[in-house]
Amino acid sequence: MSHPSTPTSTPAASRRPVVAIAGLGIESSTFSPARTQAPAFHPSRGQEVLDRYPFLAVGEELREAADWHGALVGKSLPGGTVTAAAWEELTGELLTRLAALPPLDGLWFDIHGAMTVEGVDDAEALLLERVRSVVGDDVTVSTSMDLHGNVSRALVHRSDLITCYRMAPHEDHMETKERAVRNLLAHLASGAPRPLKAWVPVPVLLAGEQTSTRIEPAKSVYGAVPEVEARQGVIDAAIWVGYAWADEPRNRAAVVVTGHDEQAVSEGAEKLARGFWEARHDFDFVAPTGTFDDILDEALAGERRPYYVSDTGDNPTAGGAGDVTWGLARLLDRPEFQKQKEDGPTVLYASVPGPEAVRHAAAAG
Repeated sequence: MSHPSTPTSTPAASRRPVVAIAGLGIESSTFSPARTQAPAFHPSRGQEVLDRYPFLAVGEELREAADWHGALVGKSLPGGTVTAAAWEELTGELLTRLAALPPLDGLWFDIHGAMTVEGVDDAEALLLERVRSVVGDDVTVSTSMDLHGNVSRALVHRSDLITCYRMAPHEDHMETKERAVRNLLAHLASGAPRPLKAWVPVPVLLAGEQTSTRIEPAKSVYGAVPEVEARQGVIDAAIWVGYAWADEPRNRAAVVVTGHDEQAVSEGAEKLARGFWEARHDFDFVAPTGTFDDILDEALAGERRPYYVSDTGDNPTAGGAGDVTWGLARLLDRPEFQKQKEDGPTVLYASVPGPEAVRHAAAAG
């Protein structure tokens, strides 16, 4: 069944299932000199966790369908590698809070999927391994991710259900989280054995700016997902683009299909993976590209305003530090911006973080 309705029965038939929510999420660029500390995750605990999700508000159907427990969920803006100290602090508290909960039937593992930690390989899979050591191997785990996450075999193996966004930009981020919860509750109510999973790594790695699902070929590649999900015996189908800005062996595209019909699951995964592979040479950037000088020439020669220029490699929205001054120096070298003109061009440069520079600017008025 493609979109299971919320269950009215539970594994024990006499009570609602007990379900916890936990997870940590960030896109970590290993090429950034910055480091991400624990406060950047703004962790939520207890009731705060449930408040993150509108579909779990008091009175909502899904809120009433289970006995919910928020352990710890933390999400950081994209940034550099997570420090070992931050990892130990956050995971330690997450596991302690899980251990204090009553016995669980299910766990919703809400992550991003592109977290890199100092000294740790495959952070999300390791975190789920530690989670299972606390809650037990019999607890059903439903994992939700960003499609720019990286899906290792270990992460899929330790998850019972797993899904990701189907749109980039991520207009369906909350819809995806709700789907992960509905799939979890439907499975718990069914009493069925653990779902089968077909994981197909695809040896392609593309930047996010090349994989918008609003345009081809990603539009058609992702357009095949609902068709596979609708097949009898399939619970969910998902395609991950992967995360390009981390130097890790697990970085690649991937397909996972889950369900109870082995043939439907395996054939569906192969279909989606083949579609991605066959389109690999057709992916292109969503906007014109070129050297910095060429792009500035084009911007200044044309009349279209505003004109945005983005550095895909040092992109802060994908984990870049944003503190590389090369572009700013080249910009200031342009004669068009070297003297004030009433009818001249105006440029906004956003941004170069630097506490010392800010203090100097403030002191200078």
